[in-house]
Amino acid sequence: MAPLSDRQHDAFDNPAKMACREGNLRVLREAAYLLWEDGTRTRLRCDWCELMGATGERTIDLLEREGVLAPGGFVGVDLNPARIDAFRQRRPDLKWVAGNLYERLEAPELANVGVLNLDAYGEIGDPDGRGDFQLIRGLALRGVERFGEFALFWNQDLDSVVRRRNNSGQALRRHTEMVCKALKGCLPRRDLVSEMLLPEGGEERIDSGFVGVLGAFEIYRGKTKGHRMANLRIILR
Repeated sequence: MAPLSDRQHDAFDNPAKMACREGNLRVLREAAYLLWEDGTRTRLRCDWCELMGATGERTIDLLEREGVLAPGGFVGVDLNPARIDAFRQRRPDLKWVAGNLYERLEAPELANVGVLNLDAYGEIGDPDGRGDFQLIRGLALRGVERFGEFALFWNQDLDSVVRRRNNSGQALRRHTEMVCKALKGCLPRRDLVSEMLLPEGGEERIDSGFVGVLGAFEIYRGKTKGHRMANLRIILR
């Protein structure tokens, strides 16, 4: 996976971030059909997989408060083995994987994943993040084959490209094109195109400082003066 910022010092624990987590669950309830046990959409029949960092337990708290997890239906992943050991000691009923997620695709803990929250805080449109796209493709193929659907939530830093005098809007468009290319041939009905994820002309709105929902993205700012984040939400079927 591409180099990541320090998750212990990023804005992971704030109201905007919590609202983003809640938005992921809301979209899952509204747009996914086959990942749930039945038509009431109250409990998942697949596992939810997430990069943990220092605050990943906030997502577990939300999912358990809403009662949506199947028994043992959460997979937490982190590069730090000590952190995973601590999580495993506190919650032996859940699944835990230490290491780079894209290197552990065949781990038995990942066999039932239908929801991936790739909250890695990498940079939007980073060409060095090709491993992330292969990870997404591998899990998406397996999820669609097993459940008929796969949910992807992918949170990336939108504004870090500005430090190199690049435009955030162009970077986001490039990101959508890379996502579509990575998922080409994965879906049984049709392939994604960039405009499905980011509407035509969306680059200009992004460069003007837009915050809110735009196409398949939620653009939010965790800290008052911090970078904007672009959280992609897709239900693949």
